[in-house]
Amino acid sequence: MLAVAGASGMAALAGCAGGDDSGNDSGDGSGGGGSNGTGSGNGQVQDATFRNAYTGNPVDLHFNSAATQNFSWPAGRAVFAPFLKYSFNESEFIYGALENLEITEEDVTLTFREDLTWSNGDDWTTEDFEVQIQLAQMTESSIWGYLDDYEIVDERTARLILSGPTNPQIVKFELTNFFVDTKAETHEQWLDRPVEEFLQWAWEDPVASAMFSFVNKDQQAFEFEHNPEFYNADNVNFSTYLIESYGGNTAQHQALINGQNVDAATSLFTPPEIAEQFPGNVVEVNIPAKWGYGIVFNHSDPHFGKREVRQAIAHVINRQQLVDNAGPRTKFVTPTPCGIAPRDQENWLDDWFGDFETYGPESSNTERATELMEGAGYTKENGTWTAEDGTTLGGEYGSPAGWTDWTTMTQTTVDQLNSFGFDFSVSTRPTNDWFSQYSQSNFKLGSLYWLPGGSRSAFPYFPLYYQLWATDIGGGHNYRDIADSEQTIPSRDGGEMTINPLEVTTQIAQQASEEDAREYVQQAAWHNHIDLPFLGLVSKFEQSWVTDDEWTTAEEGSTNRRVKWPPFWWVHEGELQYDG
Repeated sequence: MLAVAGASGMAALAGCAGGDDSGNDSGDGSGGGGSNGTGSGNGQVQDATFRNAYTGNPVDLHFNSAATQNFSWPAGRAVFAPFLKYSFNESEFIYGALENLEITEEDVTLTFREDLTWSNGDDWTTEDFEVQIQLAQMTESSIWGYLDDYEIVDERTARLILSGPTNPQIVKFELTNFFVDTKAETHEQWLDRPVEEFLQWAWEDPVASAMFSFVNKDQQAFEFEHNPEFYNADNVNFSTYLIESYGGNTAQHQALINGQNVDAATSLFTPPEIAEQFPGNVVEVNIPAKWGYGIVFNHSDPHFGKREVRQAIAHVINRQQLVDNAGPRTKFVTPTPCGIAPRDQENWLDDWFGDFETYGPESSNTERATELMEGAGYTKENGTWTAEDGTTLGGEYGSPAGWTDWTTMTQTTVDQLNSFGFDFSVSTRPTNDWFSQYSQSNFKLGSLYWLPGGSRSAFPYFPLYYQLWATDIGGGHNYRDIADSEQTIPSRDGGEMTINPLEVTTQIAQQASEEDAREYVQQAAWHNHIDLPFLGLVSKFEQSWVTDDEWTTAEEGSTNRRVKWPPFWWVHEGELQYDG
């Protein structure tokens, strides 16, 4: 179900189960800085162990990134080299396994490093990539939305044939979701089998391409060892890497407070009162999440499928109160719910920005909400909004179990809605059940992230398309047919305009530059803030934690400082080394 979301979407989930900037490079088709390592490693590997805290039972998890529900993305980052990374510090792309990237109007040429090898000593070749790109097509990976075909040029070079004009930013952000995690001799067996079987395959014994090789896993931890075949092996000066299982956020917090043999927590939401208890050797790294708490509506519902009802809900919710209750240290409201990441809105909307309805980010406008509800034919009976047939407006409001900050925001949201006259109750479910409920359209409305997450959400096409198509829940919000139809909405000048939201959003991806794309971004965002396919409420910074008493850390101004994720990428670049 989540295959098309990519690893970044799943990684974003982890911070809540346990943090917004804009970032755009020049879009000239080239990659950013090289990735030859910035550390001072001299090839000597010390007998030291790095312990990274994580919530989840390793026994239940595996290394097949396409089978996302039980794929361990932290373990994957330990053993699989990324094609490309994105620095929020420098707003640029950084090469990993790639040596060069050239993007033209017709194609994308990928040149891989000559020293890219597998941990068993086998050379990596484009035979491996060919299997990977074929499997990506089988699983409907989003990159194939821009491709007609591919061509293998030689053992280190491949070409992706674009299906039409494509913004270079789109391609680069798509490639940040790719890792060297497909070995031809292991994976080619799935090319001739039903895709469902591949999506259920648990890869238990991976061959590595990155810093560490897999050793073992049990209920306590994933264990990895230094991989001498890794192209930046000299940047890694310690022998063992553990991803240790903890029972949840509270257990990770306590371990960091007590200094109990823990050196990092990759993504861990930590409220201010807990962070203040961490000792001085615990370093916090805030990375724009381009992700956050929102509401998804079932547009086939006879009540919440109505635009006026969705707008009324937007007016009722005091977004600042959600932030104040759940974590103002790392969270912030969206200026206007319009499908664009909060701190990117003013830049992209430009002179349109002031015309957007804000829906009162720091207030609850019940007067306007009442006008909308009554205009849609609803009346209050005994304090509850009621339809003409006597049906009261409410039901279950879904929320994921164990996401402590989301639980707080859900309770705040439901309290506000019920105070206005709706009749909702919180339905907390395990994450898989929560997703299944939405993918089966078995809901009225509930909490769901409104940005797809990761660096790609810095480019408006990705979140605007995500809200129309809801790939992570298989379109279970029933908006796809609406998205690909002519809609009449109010225009900026007070009149009316007709728009096909999907067609306009698709145009964003086809423009050669940011300026060419802007007019389509503005139109798509204008539609989004009126029709509200989702309701974007809050975004955040990811909180990543690393200790610096025995380990080096990337400096504040380093290009690598705010690259996801520090406990892995810093090792890749030699900026996290044993210094005990």
